[in-house]
Amino acid sequence: MRKKTIIGTILIIFLFSSTIIAQEKKQKVEVPQLTLEQKWKRAEYNMTSIIIGGIAYAKSLGKSPSHYGKYMGELFATSWEGPISVTDFIESMHWNWQMWANFQIEVLEESENFYKAKIKGIGEKLAKEWTDSGVTLNEYYDCLGQVMNQIAESLGLEYEQKVEGEWIVFKVTAKK
Repeated sequence: MRKKTIIGTILIIFLFSSTIIAQEKKQKVEVPQLTLEQKWKRAEYNMTSIIIGGIAYAKSLGKSPSHYGKYMGELFATSWEGPISVTDFIESMHWNWQMWANFQIEVLEESENFYKAKIKGIGEKLAKEWTDSGVTLNEYYDCLGQVMNQIAESLGLEYEQKVEGEWIVFKVTAKK
């Protein structure tokens, strides 16, 4: 009887010590607490990556970046209510463009029915760096241009853009 008690006690101690050791070795995942600026940079990086990834996917299917941009623009256009003025369109787009921390805009000409400006800092850095995607900076610009074109078109506006150096020069005109 005494042997059984001793063996039982040893087994119980062994089982409990294994549990305690296993609990001591268990690692906890430490979830980072990001600052607002870190969250913003992460969201900016993810958004740009999603655009680049979408272009790369479209290319893998034999579609052009412009085709993908047109599709996205048609999809996004459904959330806009138009027609709207050139001013309202530019103000709304300015909200979107400011997502990128390095966004810059220079107004070149404007009137009630016409707006011409140049922009940069809309994800070009990542588009240049992420060469493994097979997406060029011009393809990235083409895609974004088609997004803008389709949204503008759905709102009764015309959108044109061209790349000049490191800037995208664009015009938005009210249709007559």
